[in-house]
Amino acid sequence: MSLTVVVQEAALRALARIRAEDPEAFASIKRALAALAGQPRPDQAVAWGGSGIYRLHLPGIRILYEVDEDAATIYVINVAVTL
Repeated sequence: MSLTVVVQEAALRALARIRAEDPEAFASIKRALAALAGQPRPDQAVAWGGSGIYRLHLPGIRILYEVDEDAATIYVINVAVTL
């Protein structure tokens, strides 16, 4: 089952900044978000306590998101390029 990925406002602003500053990182983030639609809890994702929020750490990238199984939706809260 594929989930819908919804990017929230703060993450949209961050993505716009990343797209302008680092197109390669932006492309990696797009691939990661597409992959989350098919597998919302990959091995690289870490649950953030019992909140239902996950942190996905990839080389040079961090994605903070929430999975809503009832709505079959992933809400992307924030994205960042890490050093």
